[in-house]
Amino acid sequence: MVPENQQSVAEDELVSVEFQESVAHSERLREQLKSSERLTEYYNQVVAELRASLEEIELRDQA
Repeated sequence: MVPENQQSVAEDELVSVEFQESVAHSERLREQLKSSERLTEYYNQVVAELRASLEEIELRDQA
């Protein structure tokens, strides 16, 4: 049988490890969110450029 004090220390260590894993997971999620936001911004710029190019082509064709 494990003494109560040792069991408490083991539980504290487990909670600490779980907390560290949670913090690391949260950090990875933040980094993924930043990456996703950068990609969304890039794609929005590309779409805007494509639309502008298509409008130019339409105007040339109409002239």
